[in-house]
Amino acid sequence: MKQIFLSLLAVATLVSCSKVGKNEFIIEGNAEGVKDGVAVYLEKQDSTGLVQVDTVKVEKGKFKFEGNVTEPGLHFVQVDQTQGKIVFVLENGEISLKVDKDSINKSVVGGTYSNDQLATYSKEYEKVQKKMQAFQKANMEKWQQAQMAQDTVTRNALIKENKIFQDEFMKLTIDHIEKHPKSYLSLLFIGQLINQPDRDVAKLNKYYESLDADLKATKEGKQLKKALTEIAEAEKKSPVVPPLPPQ
Repeated sequence: MKQIFLSLLAVATLVSCSKVGKNEFIIEGNAEGVKDGVAVYLEKQDSTGLVQVDTVKVEKGKFKFEGNVTEPGLHFVQVDQTQGKIVFVLENGEISLKVDKDSINKSVVGGTYSNDQLATYSKEYEKVQKKMQAFQKANMEKWQQAQMAQDTVTRNALIKENKIFQDEFMKLTIDHIEKHPKSYLSLLFIGQLINQPDRDVAKLNKYYESLDADLKATKEGKQLKKALTEIAEAEKKSPVVPPLPPQ
């Protein structure tokens, strides 16, 4: 009986500690080193471009946004007097933002499932990006010489080596989709892959169907399903050109 009581008490404590209800969000921002009174803007992307959703001011190195959200989506935080924007997923829950005022790209997001996954993905992406940049820097002179000499062998070899990094980026993306069906990023990534010239619609459909039901029920999820269906139907109607007979 005592064990049951303690378990119920633990659950009650967790529930009571939550600051947000259904379809609500809180963004707790830590902006160490940013002066009091500096404006912080919450922005979203629509058909016209970036739109300001809300504005608050830094107080004692902190700021807070609160509001309602029915579906997850990419949003941005812009701290006045700093370069760049912090990208994050606005979704139900308590979201944390740790601002690096000197290098916005190094700011850290977290607190909710999709934002935790975004932070993890970003770290892995950055590792590959650094390797690619180091390779390109080390081979810049070699590439330029090959261009001037019209040395296609060297150019093709460098392109092939550089493609290894592109393949690593793709693997990161596919791994995320397969391992995190509840992450908003997975829905976003499928939407990006649909525009690739070498897309595999059947595979993208498979990825889509594996997503969490709540994601598929969003406006963005329904639009993606419609696009996948239309592309699949268009590809079925396209005539298949038979290979030329051997000469």
